[in-house]
Amino acid sequence: MSNVDIAIINYECGNIHSARKAFELALSELNISGNVYVTNEPEVIFKADKLVLPGVGAFPECFNKLKSIKGLRESIAERVYDNGIPILGICIGLQLMADKGYENIESEGLGWISGSVENLCPDDKSLKIPHMGWNEVSFKKDDGNFSDLNGEDFYFVHSYYFNANNNDNILATTNYNQPFPSALIKNNIIGTQFHPEKSQRSGVEFIKRFLMWKP
Repeated sequence: MSNVDIAIINYECGNIHSARKAFELALSELNISGNVYVTNEPEVIFKADKLVLPGVGAFPECFNKLKSIKGLRESIAERVYDNGIPILGICIGLQLMADKGYENIESEGLGWISGSVENLCPDDKSLKIPHMGWNEVSFKKDDGNFSDLNGEDFYFVHSYYFNANNNDNILATTNYNQPFPSALIKNNIIGTQFHPEKSQRSGVEFIKRFLMWKP
């Protein structure tokens, strides 16, 4: 892999600065040339080799912002579905890939991975919501791309989680009184509930594996 151009989708809901820095560092450590673009322009998205859909905020507002930018949703879908390039959703970016979200109101999602986004309600009421801070991520041991990160700690900030309909789409789980999916995968689509761009060394290692990933 000699060159990788990455498009981080800017729809005014993402942790753009941290994500850009983390992807630039990962490229440098892999000794791969390439560019990291922060963009909402379809022509840039069509030239990119990898897409990143970050996200911070509430599901309905973020989905509406994504839809409101002319041609953005359609160009992402075309690259992902018609061209098969890999995409990484981060936090709300992952959640938007669900069929529906139930944050404040019922809202449609992109419908890329079957499931819904629901309230994180631990039985132990001493556990605070949002789930914020470092927590262990257990990756599937039969996955050859990310499984060597099994047991590493990553950084979380969320009050809702992706309730996947198909267990085959669950790449990793995390326990917060009860287990929840913390990474999901389907074909060339992958998403994390944790923030790799805020997860220091573990996060950079995850991003490096995403950049090398060939679904």
